[in-house]
Amino acid sequence: MVKIERTFPAPASLAREAEKANGSYREPDVIRQLCQDFHNKCYICEIGDLQDPQVEHLLPHHNGRYPERKYDWNNLFLSCEHCNLVKNQRKYDAGIIDCCKDAPEELIRFRFYDEEPYISAQDEANA
Repeated sequence: MVKIERTFPAPASLAREAEKANGSYREPDVIRQLCQDFHNKCYICEIGDLQDPQVEHLLPHHNGRYPERKYDWNNLFLSCEHCNLVKNQRKYDAGIIDCCKDAPEELIRFRFYDEEPYISAQDEANA
């Protein structure tokens, strides 16, 4: 996962579709802009050249959760089908990194079992 610069304004269809009873957040302008912003890669696993790109909601709208975020441009991400299905599990409702706001490489730390614990410069400054 890498930091993504989302472009604005939001695709025009989102506002139109939000007004409809059964609107879609998968209109061609939305898919096109997400593919461009995310470099046609899944935002979670970074697999590229997506054949069937999915529109993923960082905060889910299914089952009445966060319905106000269904058409929110800041809540829509490009995903592969696998990651979209995995992320759709309730246990992932919290703690998902918003790679359009935060730099994931600064938030994710890897530690190998045979190494001393890694302490970032940010952690040291906060200590």
